[in-house]
Amino acid sequence: MFRARFRPLVAAALAAGLAGCASFEPQAGFAVNPAQWRAGVARRGADPADVPNPMAATPAMAAVARDVGGAGRDEDRLDRLRDAILNGRDYTFEYERGSTFSAADAFTNRRGNCVSFTNLFIALGRSLGIRLQAALVSSRGTSEREGNLIVTYNHMVAVYALSGAPSVRVFDFYGTQVEPGGRLTFLDDWAVAAIRASNDGIAVLGRGEPEQAVHDLEIAVKLAPKLCSLQANLALAKWRTGDVAGAFATIERGLVAEPGCPSLLQNLAALYVEQGKAAEARVAMAALDVRHASPYAFIVRGDLELRSGDPKGAIRNYRRAASLDPKLADPWLSIARAELSRARPDAARKAAKKALERDPSSEVARRMAGD
Repeated sequence: MFRARFRPLVAAALAAGLAGCASFEPQAGFAVNPAQWRAGVARRGADPADVPNPMAATPAMAAVARDVGGAGRDEDRLDRLRDAILNGRDYTFEYERGSTFSAADAFTNRRGNCVSFTNLFIALGRSLGIRLQAALVSSRGTSEREGNLIVTYNHMVAVYALSGAPSVRVFDFYGTQVEPGGRLTFLDDWAVAAIRASNDGIAVLGRGEPEQAVHDLEIAVKLAPKLCSLQANLALAKWRTGDVAGAFATIERGLVAEPGCPSLLQNLAALYVEQGKAAEARVAMAALDVRHASPYAFIVRGDLELRSGDPKGAIRNYRRAASLDPKLADPWLSIARAELSRARPDAARKAAKKALERDPSSEVARRMAGD
C-alpha cells in the first residue's frame, strides 16, 4: 500500500533517463541520466563529485509515483502526487524552512522547504514520464540581514506546461498560483543544484563558517552565473571572511550579467555605507528599482540617511521597510536606533518592543526594550 512504500528508504541512483549522447544538454523538463548530469556539471566548471543531482529519483520513489499517480491525464496524475505529499494523511511532509534536501532525502526525511518540495515533486512526476521544470517566483523576494549585508532567497516551484496552451500550472508547497506582479524564472536542473548549494552556503554562514560558505556559494555561481541573487550571497560570504575587495569584485561581476539586479545593488550600497562612502552608496541606491527590491533596500537607504545625519529621513525609510513586510523585526530595531540617535529613549523602547513582538528571540530588541 501507499503508506508502506513511503517508509524511510536508502537512496539509490536511478540510472534510467534520456537516451542519447551525454555530451549534449538534455531537453528541459525531462529526467537527466547520471552521465548527462556529470557532463553538465563539468561543463559549468564545477566538480561533479561536489554536485549530486537534486532531482534524481530512486526506484522506490518511482514505484510510489506509479501507485499514487495512477492512470489518466498527466494533470490528474500530478494533482494526485501533490495531494499525497501535502494532505497530511497518506504521507506527512512537514515544512521546514532551513532544510534544503534533494528529492531522495526529502522523500526519506518527509520534510523540507520549498526547494525540497520542488525537487521531490519533480522527481516523482518525471519518473512517470511527465515533463516538469523548476522555476523561481520573483517579485520582491525574501531577504534576511547578515551584519550590514543582505542574504536573498527566492521561492521555488514546479511548473507543468499545459498542452496546447501558452500558460502553465504551478505546483508548490503552499498550493498557490504566482502572486500578482510576480514572474516565473525557469531553471534548468543545474540551476536547481546551484540554489541548493547557495542555501547550503547560507546555512553554514549562519553557523559561523564563512570559508565553507564561500566554497559552497562559488559552486552555486559556477552552476548558475546568471542568477544574480547567488552572486549577492557569495559577496556576503566573502565580506564575512574579511575579503571586502572580493565582495566588491563579486558584485561587479554580477552587475555585468544583470545591471539592475536589486539584491546586488542593495548589497553594493550596504558595502559602501559600511566603508563610509556615502556618495557611492547613493549612486548604487539610485540605480535600484525599489519596486522589485526587498524591504532591506529601504533599511540600507535608511542607514545611509542615518550616517549622513538625517535620522528623520532614516526613520521614513525604515517605516517603508516595515510596511512592506509587517512581520519583519529589523525595521523596528533600526527605528529604535534612530530614535536613540536623536535622544528619544521612550520612542526607541516603543520601537524595540515592536521588534520583540515580531522576533521574541532577539536579545538586542529585548535589551533595547528594557525587558
